[in-house]
Amino acid sequence: MRYRAGLAGEATLRVTVEFSDAGSRSLGIEWSPVASGAHKKLEYARIFLVPLGSEGRRVYLGIVDGRASTSVRLPEALADGEYAMEVDAYGSASWGDGRLDARGRSATFVVGAGGLPCGTGG
Repeated sequence: MRYRAGLAGEATLRVTVEFSDAGSRSLGIEWSPVASGAHKKLEYARIFLVPLGSEGRRVYLGIVDGRASTSVRLPEALADGEYAMEVDAYGSASWGDGRLDARGRSATFVVGAGGLPCGTGG
């Protein structure tokens, strides 16, 4: 899947990922609109894990209601490699009808040693 934030009128999000230590499989994710004064409040977000450097599909991790941050757990069977987190955000509960309001992708991070995050990339 080719990443295309900002197309079809949606806003671009700044997405950050944090993990506390190499032994933790949980990541903290935060997002905010890149441009100040976003046109509408974002109420819901869907969170995805994206494998990089291959034709792998993004993996749905969950939905967040009314917040601009969350904590997610990496899948147990996650292969070593480079990944990013993507956030699709919606201004209302109408996310099911395909009205995407904002999208963003984090910087690359590396998963190694049996699926544990071991650092950040570019």
